[in-house]
Amino acid sequence: METGFFSFLIKYDSLWRFFHIAGVIIALGSVVFADLALVWLKFKPKEASIIAKITPMLSLQVWLGLILISISGLLMFLPNQGIAQNSIFQLKMLLVLVVFLNGIFLNVWITPRFEKLVPAWHENGRGVKNFTKVAGIATAISFLAWWGIVILMKFFY
Repeated sequence: METGFFSFLIKYDSLWRFFHIAGVIIALGSVVFADLALVWLKFKPKEASIIAKITPMLSLQVWLGLILISISGLLMFLPNQGIAQNSIFQLKMLLVLVVFLNGIFLNVWITPRFEKLVPAWHENGRGVKNFTKVAGIATAISFLAWWGIVILMKFFY
């Protein structure tokens, strides 16, 4: 049974790779768009309410992409578990963990606070400035981890 299951996974490896790459495109596209929206917000602070309306949709797309990446990645990994010894693969998995944990932080802490600050965003008070620093760090972590994953994918596809 186990051999048959692995044969099935190997037989459809191209399909799993397609879904893996599609998941990365969906998630990374949303991450880049969100990052650019935050940069835009720096120059157009009065448009914070528009960004606040877009953010939940982008977040959903990132999570959908992550789910697709996780499932397809598991289906590719199971018949090729020896790859777990590869240091590049281990680094990629560490970055995936960083993306997941940072994503949880962004959804649980950053997004709700951003929505609360939107009405006073254009005043650029102390609360907005402190929030911007924390959100900027989380955004930089997200950006670097996602692009690190994409660069490391080059070694496996």
